[in-house]
Parts: sequence; C-alpha cells; structure tokens
Amino acid sequence: MYPPVEADDPRDSDHPIRVRLLDAAARVFARQGYAGTKVMDIVREAGLSTGAVYGRFRSKNDLLRAAVLERTVHVARLGDPGITRVADLLARMGRVTSGPLSDDEAVRLEAFVAARREPEVAQAINDAIARGRAITQPLLDAAVADGTLASDVDPEAVLFYMRSVGLGMLLQRAAGVPAPDPAAGESLLGRLLASIGEATSESENGGSSR
Repeated sequence: MYPPVEADDPRDSDHPIRVRLLDAAARVFARQGYAGTKVMDIVREAGLSTGAVYGRFRSKNDLLRAAVLERTVHVARLGDPGITRVADLLARMGRVTSGPLSDDEAVRLEAFVAARREPEVAQAINDAIARGRAITQPLLDAAVADGTLASDVDPEAVLFYMRSVGLGMLLQRAAGVPAPDPAAGESLLGRLLASIGEATSESENGGSSR
C-alpha cells in the first residue's frame, strides 16, 4: 500500500502524488491500453481521489502525455551503464529482445497508437524525441570527430531509422512475432553500425572494414 500523502503544489513535478499518478497511469495504460483506460481506473490504481488527478492533469490525454515525456526520457537517458558512445546507444535501440513488454515499452506503443487521433499525444512524442535528441548531441559530435559516424552521413537520418527499428521490434514483440537469434541480430547490427563509420584504409582497398 502507498503511504499517505498531503496536498501539493501541482507545479511540483517531483511531488509524490504526481509520481504516484504517473506510475499508476503507466501500469494501467500498459495493462488495458489507451482506449480501454478511464481516468477512474488510474485513480483506483493510485489509491487517490479524482481531485488528485484533475488538480494536476487536465485529462486522460494529459496523463498519457506526461507519462510519455517522463518514461521516454528515462528510457533514452545517456550515462546509463554501457552507454558512453553513440554506437552504444544505437546498439541498444536495435537490440533483439523477447518476452513481455515492460510498462514503459507498452506506454510508448500506446502513445504512438493514440497519436493518430490525439494531437496532444502526438506532440508529446515529438517533445520526448526532442529531449532525447538534445541529450545525444555531445555523443553525435564525438562520433563525427572520431569517425564512428562518417562525415557524409546525416546523424538525423541514422537516429530516425534506428528509432523506427526499435519501434518495429516493440510492435512485433507485442504481437508475439518470433524474434531471430539474438546473436544473429547482434552480428547484423554490428555490420550496420560499422557501415556508417568513416572508411578505413583496409576497406577503401577492398579489405575488411572495422
């Protein structure tokens, strides 16, 4: 059970009530889908009153929007273990995985589906991508400098297609489509990542690329 909490300032994004509502919203959206979720479902999940929701969020759309922004930035945040280069980020985005979706992954899918009809949710997705993009800028700059990204490769195109690959993998996992062997996926991804770097002298001469 949640501990009792007191009334808070709705502008305080770190207040326990807001965090509690967003955690509950993520669980309910993941379990029931966006269309199948009512605000009262989130209220019951959080163990709070309706007033606690509407004192902080205008609507179910607003709750999903906030969940997308917070959860997507959390998932994409750099500085996590193993994420020190742009290649590490791209490798994580394109990694073959199996099993049920996490709540954060399910929220991302629900947001993309809802965005077809809900402009606020579509804007939330774009805002989340922009936040993540700002975080990656230092890594992209370093990747161009060290040749991990060739100077004639558009970083925006690389990130767009890798996000698309990651989203496609989520869709297929959600539908229960069998995934390839993870080792085979990792080998293919390694080749793709190597192909966007500056050519080495060996590859320029027809030898193996790094």
